[in-house]
Amino acid sequence: MVDTTPDVPISPVDAASFQLGVDVQPYLVTIAGLLSPGGFVDSDGRPDLAHLHRTLAAQIAQEPLLRQRPIMRNGSWWWTESNIEVDLHVSLEERGPTEPDFEAVCGRLVMQPLDTTRPLWHIALIPVARTGQCGIVIRVHHAVLDGARASDLFERLFASPDSKKPDPGAPPTAKTGHSPEPHIPQKASSLDLLRFRIGTFLHRPIRSRVLLGTIGTTRSIASVSTRTAPVVRGAQSAGGTLNDAYLVAAGTGLRFILEDRGESIPKTIAVSVPVAVTAIGDARNAVGFMIIDLPLQETDLERAVAIVAKQTAAAKPSARAAGTTFRSPRVAGIFDKFAKRQHMIGAVVSNVHGPRGPLTLDGAALVQLWPLGPLAGNVRIGFTAASYNDKFWIGIQTDAEHLPPASKIAQAVERALDEIASTTS
Repeated sequence: MVDTTPDVPISPVDAASFQLGVDVQPYLVTIAGLLSPGGFVDSDGRPDLAHLHRTLAAQIAQEPLLRQRPIMRNGSWWWTESNIEVDLHVSLEERGPTEPDFEAVCGRLVMQPLDTTRPLWHIALIPVARTGQCGIVIRVHHAVLDGARASDLFERLFASPDSKKPDPGAPPTAKTGHSPEPHIPQKASSLDLLRFRIGTFLHRPIRSRVLLGTIGTTRSIASVSTRTAPVVRGAQSAGGTLNDAYLVAAGTGLRFILEDRGESIPKTIAVSVPVAVTAIGDARNAVGFMIIDLPLQETDLERAVAIVAKQTAAAKPSARAAGTTFRSPRVAGIFDKFAKRQHMIGAVVSNVHGPRGPLTLDGAALVQLWPLGPLAGNVRIGFTAASYNDKFWIGIQTDAEHLPPASKIAQAVERALDEIASTTS
């Protein structure tokens, strides 16, 4: 039977993703996690791949996002329907002889590009990633969706017994774990927006030679998890939110890097913080950004949270009003060239929406989850977080050739979150 589904034009915003990270790292949305025994995962943590293929085949058939591949026609990008061979998209990844742990496999997978002759997604299963647990790494190209939509997609692919599965055609919905920050006004005046755009380029140049520079070809991966509620309470005692506490903890990780490499500690360091914005037309990506100065010399983390909270409260309305950052492939290409030489930001610190309830894939419960954002430009470290199952999970990805192991940075971040969680008003 010949497929007569018409091709769909790829919006300029989504097509912009094809211009990012082409010579550094694939521009992918990545989720890593661990599955407990049950369903297709046996008691040792080994998956029955054939069983999972049968289960997912029917679900994938209902997902237009997973059936489309990109094609170029007359200078424009289009989505075209493609027959799905599930075994090519859902496969086993055994640990290699030089890969001591699950994180090392993650570091390899985030550097592997997806095959553009097929739909742009892949699920890798890593047998016995931990004792009695199966690892899973889901990669989807950013042209297909952004972080908010990724969470909704994963909820549909996984069985989520505690929540209604989202409608595939519905826009991404707010999740309770994402710190909605209701006290922040949602509108920005024209003057505020002008100040925001000018201020973006007026930050003190970053002099660090370790944080910024040519990015290597290997990655170090680590994760941090903490119970959400205590951190929220600690942040609120300082007038901040979970996201503000997270930003301060990321700053502690940056301070550790500078100290480890013998560089001086600046008073502040600017980081880029992605912000969800209103989508343009039918674009699947809707992300802007704000730049926040993290206080690195402030040893009182409660005060540091208060400092950051004032900045995010002031910047977020303007960041949302400014809208999507990359509006076309041309704009993305220009930005990509600028990003390789910039000295404005020292890290990217993202917080994406997590699933609304516990997830189970074909009978195997997802017990750990952490997102991983790609490194781009000349920025050698990225932090990406999500709330899941009453915990706050942070994925840390670094340029392994130039920075300390991500696991050591994770320890510094975890200590900061523990200290904030212990704060009471």
